[in-house]
Amino acid sequence: MEINFLAFIGDWNFWVLMDIPNLPPHIRQQILGLVSKPPQQQQQQNNDSNNNKNNLINNEKVSDVAIDLTSNLNIENFKIFNKESLNQLEKKGYLIIDNFLNDKNKINLIYDESYNQFKENKLIEAGMNKGTEKWKDKSIRGDYIQWIHRDSNSRIQDKDLSSTIPNINYLLDRLDLIKNEFDNVIPNFNSIKTQTQLAVYLNGGRYIKHRDSFYSSESSTVSRRITMIYYVNKDWKKSDGGELRLYTNNTNNINQKESTTATKQDDEFIDIEPIADRLLIFLSPFLEHEVLQCNFEPRIAITTWIY
Repeated sequence: MEINFLAFIGDWNFWVLMDIPNLPPHIRQQILGLVSKPPQQQQQQNNDSNNNKNNLINNEKVSDVAIDLTSNLNIENFKIFNKESLNQLEKKGYLIIDNFLNDKNKINLIYDESYNQFKENKLIEAGMNKGTEKWKDKSIRGDYIQWIHRDSNSRIQDKDLSSTIPNINYLLDRLDLIKNEFDNVIPNFNSIKTQTQLAVYLNGGRYIKHRDSFYSSESSTVSRRITMIYYVNKDWKKSDGGELRLYTNNTNNINQKESTTATKQDDEFIDIEPIADRLLIFLSPFLEHEVLQCNFEPRIAITTWIY
């Protein structure tokens, strides 16, 4: 006997006519499960799911492990930084270095190599994950990414990739010098590894507020401690958008932590313009940040994390 079933499906806002018995069993079970719920209940379930994804990004536990960058420094090993710059990084949580390479030809070549990787479909749409849950949503995160893996001798592991991005590799060598200086100047810093990602945003792309690390005393895995983002966006102007909004409540600074508790400064921020040859360094576990909507393309950033 043929049974036609007319139903309003949750919040989908349309009526459907279905031959229920002839549907595949797993489809039949899903549909009957949907129509058995009142629309309000289904809407609440969908809202909860969306809220959970946003909470996974925005409401992680803040690190309870301080990052000490200023005690008993081996100042004779300074080459890039000084005591004042490390003090700013520890207390404010971030540091900006303009004209990092100070080589216009290198900057142009890094831009070309990065954009060519995108145009040759070497990048993938970025996703998000928390625990075992993974998802993609361009309204939350809209960049395309490529991981660049280097071995212990600072060689790019993929030989084909290495041959096409020699100037990006030069940049990564320079970023390695920063990691080495942390190790040589800061007692017990003891970096474990680095990780590098090339990211390209197109017009309309953004990445909502998040942190780069879940570093804490309860962590069972090695976590990111320092984020270094190098920008290579030539001729960037204010109307292009794509700034990195950096929230400046740095709980690595005990004085600011006490002040924040009293005055609720959680949403204070600065907007970092992603101009070419700018290097932004900040404390991965402490500073929340977001990429504002881009009104141009490509927006190119190369990020190295120090663990």
